[in-house]
This record gives sequence, structure tokens and C-alpha cells, in this order.
Amino acid sequence: MSDGQHGTGSAPTHGDAQGGPGQPAQGTAQGSGQHAETEWIGSGDPPQAGGPPRDGSDGPRKPGRRALVVGAAVAAVLLVGGGGVLAFQLLSGGGPQPADAIPASAMAYARIDLDPSADQKINAVRLLRSVPQFEEETGITSDTDDLRKRLFELALEEEEACSDLTYDDDIAPWIGDRAGAAALPAAEGEEPDALVVLQVSDEAAARDGVQALIDCGSSEDEAEGPGGIAFVGEYLLLAETQELADEFAADAEEQPLSEAEGFSADMAALDGEGLMSFWVDLDQVVTYAEQEDDTETVEFLEAMGYDELGSLSVAVRAQSDALELVYAGRGDLLKLGLGSDEPVGDVQDLPESTLMAVAFTGGDEAINRLWETLAGLESFGSDGGFGPGALEEFATEVEGETGLAIPEDVGVLLGDEFTMAVDSEGFELTEDGAPDPATINVGARMRTNAAAASDLVTRVEALLSEQGVPFEIAQQEVDDGLVIAANEDYAERLASDGGLGDSDVYDAAVADADEAVSVLFVDIDKGTELADRIAGDLGTPLPAEVSETLEVFRALGVSTTVDGDYTRTTTRLVFDVTEG
Repeated sequence: MSDGQHGTGSAPTHGDAQGGPGQPAQGTAQGSGQHAETEWIGSGDPPQAGGPPRDGSDGPRKPGRRALVVGAAVAAVLLVGGGGVLAFQLLSGGGPQPADAIPASAMAYARIDLDPSADQKINAVRLLRSVPQFEEETGITSDTDDLRKRLFELALEEEEACSDLTYDDDIAPWIGDRAGAAALPAAEGEEPDALVVLQVSDEAAARDGVQALIDCGSSEDEAEGPGGIAFVGEYLLLAETQELADEFAADAEEQPLSEAEGFSADMAALDGEGLMSFWVDLDQVVTYAEQEDDTETVEFLEAMGYDELGSLSVAVRAQSDALELVYAGRGDLLKLGLGSDEPVGDVQDLPESTLMAVAFTGGDEAINRLWETLAGLESFGSDGGFGPGALEEFATEVEGETGLAIPEDVGVLLGDEFTMAVDSEGFELTEDGAPDPATINVGARMRTNAAAASDLVTRVEALLSEQGVPFEIAQQEVDDGLVIAANEDYAERLASDGGLGDSDVYDAAVADADEAVSVLFVDIDKGTELADRIAGDLGTPLPAEVSETLEVFRALGVSTTVDGDYTRTTTRLVFDVTEG
């Protein structure tokens, strides 16, 4: 395993940072152009350098986390959206970013920008407002609503003790548009430390506002301290203790995360940070697991051959007609299941009437690699019933019962490129209201050994017949492979060149279509039309709320590309946008 410092260079540990607890943090925050001293905003005297060790061996324990959570209520409402997603984004371009105020030793990082006037925020809200339930659930009724205010109100509506605080009076005078959060490695045996950073426009007002939040959420007899506050450039840092806040500020001044080579490369691999993003150093996470004596997890990863897990970055982006979720990473883990870096091609030649398609290259190579990896796990998992010889025994049993050889036959099926499709046409019902299998246009186009694939299909037909399910699979040879389908007509259509790749809906849904090594495509409009037709034939129309929700969406696409050391996957949900 790595040393846990992937992407962080030689960042100082908390105890090694210059300008330790109680000392002014030296340096200049990137982009701020001003020196910012660490400030003490707690009760009593500032902590002194050389204080009690953080391993808990002597001296008081850290204050509990509740005071920090209450004190960071504003950070929470800025960082927590639907589903509790932490986010990172470079909407407004220049200026100091949260990563400028976070130490390079961070193992995970998140950021959000809720600039009320930012185009991507407006796009996202406009698209989400088209979902019927969105306004009712969130109270957001305009594309230009200030999400900071709305989230603040939602966060404190259950805090009766904070009822005297208002966003306009206590938060708006000092809150900026950007916020971030990070997890930083702590002393061995302790949980990672949390750090929240808030962009502020007025330090004095921010100090008062955060202190008011801390005070209203703390009981009079609460023994816990108020947490720690410091400033780096335009950012207020919130940590669990003042000692930690001072350490983090000093470390960030000396070497911020924004200047760590690995972090910068990881974020650039996203090809645009978008509306929200998140970053995690997977190797540091494994190092933490080792420290926590989670040997089973570490041993499993090693047995799977994952020596370098690398890192993962994630972004959410908003276009005028679509929302995107993008993740990119380097290392062994994200290449799981990838067999080739050759782009798919057959999927773009499918009929334009295609309802759903999935395609990938290198399936033969991927399945054989996976089989070898599983075979290597036999010794690792011997105590769990997966001992030596179990995999081979399983393959022998399957072949004896079905005549299918694993993994050989699976490799023949997947071949160099595999494309499966379901068409929106067909789906006729029988007299008893059940779908007629012969009218379901489903099939696959395989770039593989045609003779071997045809033999496999023949054996599958025989197996189905033996099971009392006689079904004839239509076959048609094509260049470099074989087409199979539920009926002859659809097999012929799959063997011909169609226009899916040239259609507007495919282009809108599938990112990087010409470079993608795998693709999933769903035409939601065609699916909605098909569902309406079948429901009408059955005399049971779709519920109005279901139809209204489906009509909002146009298509879904998922595509994966490989670019050097990085694997990037983009999931794009396209909305039906009505102009005007």
C-alpha cells in the first residue's frame, strides 16, 4: 500500500506545522494578496504552543462534536443539499477558493458555491423546478432564489433556541458564496479531524455571527467548549478545538491543498469542476483503516491486487438542459471491469428507435482478468467457505448442468465489443394481456468469433428447450462478429447501420460519445410513450403524478472514457426543456 500521502506532496502533519497553536499563521493565502493572522475567538486565554498532546494521553480531551456542529450551522446549510451531498465548485472563476484555506494533508475535501447570480446555479434550480414535487419539498419558487438563505432557514427551523437569529440580520452581512469542508488525518487511534471553511466578507461580523450560532445552540451547563475559529485570507476556519483551528490555519498558510500536485491534477481530470465537487485520497483512507486495525478490508484489497487505489474526484454540473454527475480517478480500483481503452462504435449504429442500449469494449479480456483475480482470492477467503479449488469446482458444476463453460463461453459472448439493445417498437400484448416475447425487439451485436458465438447460441437454445422454454434465437453474421435477436426482423435491423449516434437525443445524453469505452443510453421520452401505450392497451392509464414526472425527463446517458492514468465516467440526465 502507499504511504497515505497521495496527492499531498510533503505536507506537514498537524504537529509539525510552523506557527503552532497560539502563534500567528504566516504566509499569504493564494489569490488573497493579504497576510491573515490566526485569531482566537474562544473564552479564556489563547492556547499556548507545546500544549497537551492530541493522542489523549494527558490533558483534557477534545470538546465534543455537538458544539462544533451547532457553531458551523451556516457551513452545514451551505454544504448539505438534497441527500446530504457535500460539494465543490469553481463557478465564479477567479478569487480565493476553499482549498486555499485547507492543509495539503487533507484526506477528503468538498466545496460548494451558492452564488445567487451564477449561471450554473440558476440552470440547476430551473431544471429541478420542472419536477412537480420540487417546489413543494424545498420551498424554492424562483430560479434566482438565494439558496444560502433558504438552507439556513431549513437548518435552524427546529432549533427553538436560535429563533431570534435571522439570515438577513445575522448571516447576510458577512457570509460569502463559497464554503468547504475537509477530513484531516489525526493521531493514530483517533478519528479524522473535521474542518469547515466559510468565505466571509467581514471578519468582525463573521466572528459575531458564528459566536451567536454557537451560543444559541449550547446549554448553560454544557461542559463542552465552543470549538475553534481562525482566519486564512478570506476564509473563516471552524474546527473542533482552538488548538486544531490554529494548527490547520498554519498548515494551510504553509502548504494549502490547492497547491498539492495530485489534487490539482485530479480536479483537472474532471474537465470542469461544475456546480459541486468532492475529492478523496483513497490511499489515505486505506492507511487510516490500517491504523484502525481493519485488517480484513486491507487484506481483501491486497488480495484483489489493488496496491494503488489512487484518488477519486467527483463533480456535479448544470447545463441549460441537463444535470451531470462526473467522477474521475486514477489507480487500480476505478479500472475494475475495464477491459480495453478502445472506444465503442456499434452502439451509434443502432436504430434511431432504440429505447435502451448498453455497450462496452474488451469484455473478453475483462472477464478473464476478473476470473484470475477471484481465483487469487481462494486462499484469502478460505475461512469463509471459498477455499482452494472452489472456483474451479463451481465452473465444473455449471458446465456439467448446463454445458456452458465459464469463463470461456462468457468471454466469447462479450468478445472485443458487446452491444445490447431494446427497441421502443414492438411490445405487443397477447390475448391475456401479457407481453408477447416474439414481438419484443431485444438483441445484441457482438464483435467476436462468429462461429464460436453461433455454437454458444445453439447450446443455449437447446438448454432452454430442455427446461421447457423453447425459444428460437435469430442469428445473422456481420463483419467481425454475430448479431442475435428475439426475432428475424430485429436481427436484420441490428445488422444494418442505423442512425442512433446521429440523433439529437443521443448526442444530448451521451458525453464524449466518440471516445467512450462503455455507454449506457436510455431514451426516457420513448419509454414514457411505450408505457402510456401499454397502459392504454391494458385499460389502466398511468397515474397522473407518474406521467407528470416522467414528462420532465428526456434521456439518460452514462459513458466512460480512459485518458492516460485517469478513468472518467459521466452520468447525464437530460430534461425536456420548453423554450419560452
